[in-house]
Amino acid sequence: MTPSVDSIEPEVQRLARSLYRKAAENKPSLFEAKDLLGRMLDWSLEDESLRIALFRFVDVLPSLESSAEIGRHLEEYFARVDHALGGLVFLAQALHAGTLVAPVVRRNVIKLARRFIAEESGDHLVSVLTNLRREPAAFTLDVVGEATVSDLEASAMQQRYLDLLRRLAKVSEGWPSCAQIDESPSGKIPRVNLSVKLSSLCARFDPLDPNTEVTVRERLRELFRETARLGAAVTVDMEQFAFKDLTLAIFRSVLAEKEFHERPHAAIAVQAYLTDSEKDVTNLVRWARQRKRRIGVRLVKGAYWDSEIAWAQQKGWPIPVYLEKAETDASYERLTRLLLESHDVIDAAFGSHNLRSLAHAIVAAKELGVPPNGYEIQMLYGMAEPVRQAIIQNGQRVRVYLPVGELLPGISYLIRRLMENTSNTSFLRQTYADKKDVATLIKAPSVAEKRREEIVTQKTIPSDGRGEFRNEPLVDFSRQENREHFARALEHVRAEFKRQSPKRSNGQWLESVNPANPKEVVGRVRIASIDEAEAVIDRAARFFPEWRDTPAPKRAKILFDAAGIMRERRWELAAWEVFEVGKGWREADADVIEAIDYLAYYAREMLRLAEPRETQQLPGETNIYFYEPRGIAAVIAPWNFPLAILTGMTAAALVTGNCALMKPAEQSPMMAVHLLEMLREAGLPEDACQLLQGGGEIGAHLVRSPKIHVIAFTGSREVGLEILREAYTHRPGQDHVKRVVCEMGGKNALIVDTDADLDEAVVHIIDSAFGYQGQKCSAASRLILLEEIDDR
Repeated sequence: MTPSVDSIEPEVQRLARSLYRKAAENKPSLFEAKDLLGRMLDWSLEDESLRIALFRFVDVLPSLESSAEIGRHLEEYFARVDHALGGLVFLAQALHAGTLVAPVVRRNVIKLARRFIAEESGDHLVSVLTNLRREPAAFTLDVVGEATVSDLEASAMQQRYLDLLRRLAKVSEGWPSCAQIDESPSGKIPRVNLSVKLSSLCARFDPLDPNTEVTVRERLRELFRETARLGAAVTVDMEQFAFKDLTLAIFRSVLAEKEFHERPHAAIAVQAYLTDSEKDVTNLVRWARQRKRRIGVRLVKGAYWDSEIAWAQQKGWPIPVYLEKAETDASYERLTRLLLESHDVIDAAFGSHNLRSLAHAIVAAKELGVPPNGYEIQMLYGMAEPVRQAIIQNGQRVRVYLPVGELLPGISYLIRRLMENTSNTSFLRQTYADKKDVATLIKAPSVAEKRREEIVTQKTIPSDGRGEFRNEPLVDFSRQENREHFARALEHVRAEFKRQSPKRSNGQWLESVNPANPKEVVGRVRIASIDEAEAVIDRAARFFPEWRDTPAPKRAKILFDAAGIMRERRWELAAWEVFEVGKGWREADADVIEAIDYLAYYAREMLRLAEPRETQQLPGETNIYFYEPRGIAAVIAPWNFPLAILTGMTAAALVTGNCALMKPAEQSPMMAVHLLEMLREAGLPEDACQLLQGGGEIGAHLVRSPKIHVIAFTGSREVGLEILREAYTHRPGQDHVKRVVCEMGGKNALIVDTDADLDEAVVHIIDSAFGYQGQKCSAASRLILLEEIDDR
């Protein structure tokens, strides 16, 4: 029978207090160091600005190669900190002593890193592992510096994993057996245990790229084969939320293959701070029972909380993590019970330094009849030695999560762990630095009994324009359900390819073809003749007074309604872009939501601009400032952003009371057809906006026409300059000066500084330069590197 929370709480409290008494006798090395970095860590616990500056500096240190650079960054990060340390740094720089201080700082950072990271080369690693087993504690190795940005790096990382397994398998043969860490109810436990991040096995771990799964599965197979041959174990680490679904899918799919039905010993991590972790654990248990395959699950609380929230807020997506520590702690205890209840197929590992969480796991296991060697406790190397010793003395199997590799390249791991374990909510900080009383530290997590609503941090504004404007969120393609939804939209749109725009006459036809498969016709539209274009201009001219006098709120409402229609059709519209202009899924979705944003933003701006403003108050005078429409706007749009730019220029013209004539690019006529349909469905009068399909001769006619008042163009420099020349040539019958909004191509540069994270820089440079094959004016076309990093 499952133990209730209330029934085991007294025993949880008793055990937690007992463990606390043992663990409180000594400080972890994290809070015990008395060297320069140790004192800085102590100071940073009392000063948040110093803590942030310290971690930022340590994070960037691996990129700094000269003493002068280190000295300069010391001043940049610390001189303005409101702490005595800042004054010392400023004084050192004023005395030109930065180059003298720099080597001391580097040595101290390396010394700090060595407390938490074992060097892979030489005898240091074997010495650390031997000492751990004497405690006795088992280990799992995490290879730091695992970020890969090329196939060559991914292949090299796979080889590092294999070499490490082979090396330690041989070394482990000489270790004496220890029942506490080497035996479990299901048999002998592998002495060598490796933790692997799947993102390290391919150049770009992208859930949307089918090649990601193919590549990672193949490399994971090879790791599993070697692990099985050597009698070792592998745990798949969990990374950021965006990788979770694909990581779980790959783990299950490879283990489902016949050759891995029984071996190797394989486990996967689950993060309790994720709101859908209970579903993930339930699915893992169900899968294991269906496959009759024993697996391990490492339960952790999660190390990316701040970044997950920030990323979700930036993207306008539901926040995937619990927002309160108590919620995460409660989730951890629920998942603990769920894993222990499934001990027939699950080898549970509980990763935490929190004595409350660990005591709960130990007591729940006992109540459920799980023997002490039927699960294990995992802790980080160098972070919680007194807690570790207390758990070992209690008879539990403890496994130490040990990062291995070069010390300075492993700094990013170190920073993440330092931030996690020195935060205000960290159990270690509250115990050893803040000296919280034991009752507070071990109290049961208290969560309000209310349904946690899905939190969306950004929503588009209401249709009446109330509230602050917010951008429409992108689709999160890391979610399997979204990828499946878009695949269905592609199938639906492909079935619509025979669709044609309304007939005008027996003129010529323009075929829109799929650039990825030119034999595939996406749609056909009629090309407008010059006579038809002139007739359309005249219709717009006749309707202009009526549209000009239409109240601004009514014009704005049409745009708001069009945004709503576009929002409902966003999947379909993005699918059309994939076929018509060859955009990738993310690029196509981004173009559609940008169009939605234009409609919502310009409508809202019109409500603001429509209010007349009194410029000054003079006796006997009324001085009012207001805007008036100009007349007819010719909108000449490009093919590379076939919906966003066409929508933006057209919406701006319409909502300000001008009639619009849309001339889309020849390569993307169907997107213009869809836009016109949505505008008219939203209530736009037919003559307020008309569509002219065709080539450059139609655009040239619009530019030269004396009846056109505004020209909005986005395209090449060559065509843009020609438009400017023709538009500003005054022609017979023209009683106004045309206004031209002309956006042409440019040369965008990216600058890479000496302290840049080069792995991050490479990824973003490639995205900028080659996203959508570089077919956009914002693509990076020039790369400026400082000379010092040219050969890195």
